[in-house]
Amino acid sequence: MSEIDHLISELSHAHDGDPWHGPSRAAVLAHIGWEEAARRPPGGAHSIWELVLHMTAWTREVARRLRDGVARPPEIGDWPTVPEPSEAAWIAARAALDQAHTELIASLRTFPEQRLDENVGAERDAPLGAGVSYRTMLHGLAQHDAYHSGQVAILARIVHAQEH
Repeated sequence: MSEIDHLISELSHAHDGDPWHGPSRAAVLAHIGWEEAARRPPGGAHSIWELVLHMTAWTREVARRLRDGVARPPEIGDWPTVPEPSEAAWIAARAALDQAHTELIASLRTFPEQRLDENVGAERDAPLGAGVSYRTMLHGLAQHDAYHSGQVAILARIVHAQEH
């Protein structure tokens, strides 16, 4: 199996497959309603909805970087603003995350494997995720998504416990 195939497998398992660490992101999100997603947790933490928009932003950004090789902030911002909460808007947010994942996998399928060790951006900029190899960026996105998906799962438990 090629490294590109391994990366596609890793990203896809975490998104909507059967990752070794527990439920996929899609499985966790499937049980969260729009009101739960919009609820702000105590202490100023990000809401589930904000986390979904953040993961969408960075998934799209990484897909774009694979296509054009330029490191920029996400087009919709690092932490996009949650729209007026509603069931339709929550469905759209989850669909946008699925679409971003589809775009990422499509971009990765056409990315030349021999370029995986080339850097994205000339200088290291940690907040921008620049100055690292494409390989590191892609593994970093998988780690980023696992981290935030874990936050979503924990927040969902807190919200469900508060309701009962």
